[in-house]
Amino acid sequence: MPVASRTRFVLRFITAVAAGLALLAGSPAAAQQPGVDFTVSGTSTVRGWTCSVRGTAEVTPGSSAAAPGFADGVQSATLTVPVADFECPDEEMTEHLLDAMRPADFAEITFRLGSYEPSGGGAQASGELTIQAVTMPVTFPISLTPSGAGVEIAGELGLDMTDYGVEPPVVLLGLLRVRPDIRIEFQGLVAP
Repeated sequence: MPVASRTRFVLRFITAVAAGLALLAGSPAAAQQPGVDFTVSGTSTVRGWTCSVRGTAEVTPGSSAAAPGFADGVQSATLTVPVADFECPDEEMTEHLLDAMRPADFAEITFRLGSYEPSGGGAQASGELTIQAVTMPVTFPISLTPSGAGVEIAGELGLDMTDYGVEPPVVLLGLLRVRPDIRIEFQGLVAP
């Protein structure tokens, strides 16, 4: 199970980063730190898995392209995911994830918005995702839905955890291997 736990940890970390990208691209022009729920999921040679975490976002308003719910656009946005807060369906799985993600060495996963392109009911967000001191460019679509309390954001991003230096867990003498491809999904309400 150490491999499955590590994989879940990496997936949650990646999910947090992806949510950060979407949140940064579609956050209202307010200097608040709204919460966004992230889930990271993947598969192994034995079963599928899903872990979750709640992250924060810092958004600076600006005069840029308007997007649904953001009339004045967004100057900058940063999404931060606390790695130690990941939770998986069971304690052993959470331990394996945390072993793989090493929160004592890499406490946070971050996404920094570089640019966005409004599109229909959302935007295409681009920026840099940092996981375990590896920073890579990422681009993904997010949906933006204005509501009475702010803007509902949602999106997903697929990643290969090995691109960020995260080793997929292997347990039971190799009988259980976590596959490197993971899916990060996020959703939350961003209040202006």
